[in-house]
Amino acid sequence: MVSELDLEKSGLFKGGLLHVDILNAHGGLKPTAERMVGDLQTVSDIEATRSTRIYEGWFQQSILDGKLSVKLGIIDLNSEFLVSDSGNLYINSSFNLIPSMFINNSSDAVYPEPAPAVRLKYSPNESLDFLAGFFQGKTLNSDVNAHSTHFGNGEGLLSIEEGQYHYKVLLQGGLAGTIKTGFWYNSNDAGGYENNYGGYALIDQRVFQANDAQGLSVFFLEGLAPDDRNIVQDSIGAGLNYAGLIPYRPSDVMGVALTHVAISSKLRSTTGQGSGETTYEWTYQIQINPSIHLQPDIQYVQKPGGYPNIKNATVFMLRTDVHF
Repeated sequence: MVSELDLEKSGLFKGGLLHVDILNAHGGLKPTAERMVGDLQTVSDIEATRSTRIYEGWFQQSILDGKLSVKLGIIDLNSEFLVSDSGNLYINSSFNLIPSMFINNSSDAVYPEPAPAVRLKYSPNESLDFLAGFFQGKTLNSDVNAHSTHFGNGEGLLSIEEGQYHYKVLLQGGLAGTIKTGFWYNSNDAGGYENNYGGYALIDQRVFQANDAQGLSVFFLEGLAPDDRNIVQDSIGAGLNYAGLIPYRPSDVMGVALTHVAISSKLRSTTGQGSGETTYEWTYQIQINPSIHLQPDIQYVQKPGGYPNIKNATVFMLRTDVHF
């Protein structure tokens, strides 16, 4: 349940916005996919332990005609950072949040456990956005903080900075694209070191369009982190999305994608894990009406967890999305 109050339209003060999002997760006491598949990249991006919690609750103030904004409160880092618009179609977590970030930071201020934070955003023009976020470095898990009402003390700092460039290729009337690149730093201990860090980049690009709604888009994302203190030293993902492929179904979207994580050489030498884990995904989002979507999905996971002795897994899902 999401509720927003525009303080300017309410006659209170210019540029103010209040936002509250309540989440009720009906998952098991332990994530099902984790037990059944054993993968690192997590085949479902909405799986969570059972809880009712304040998912997000923040105040945002915009100034300079909306070019500069400050957001303060409980914030999901992935609501604005590390976001691929094309990758958001997929159900596997790795297309929505770069694995070298979320696997290497076990508490990373994202679903289902956002964190107290401050986010700054500056948009000097329509082509450029610069964001910086400062989050609690180690969020308290759902066993301790089931309702997002306990924030702990002395959990360090997770900071992230991202630049975004939006453009159009001068073909077919203008094919939209976005390039994003960023860097993250966590002050908490990692693998015997006093801190952790990494970088990433992603691109979303429309390559063909029949009209404004229908066409083919591609995306690519990569993340890097030092292999001396992390589980994953490199991660890549790529995919193709086609909107309106089937005649008379202009709002349906089909996608095929793959994601791979490379296990750090230090970890491989001590655990017996292989070089990495790869997942392939096919998905088709069906619009029943503007408020209801059905999404059948198939994923094939090779070497779950990076362990060559664990059987490959095939996962079938059907997701229902209802907006009202």
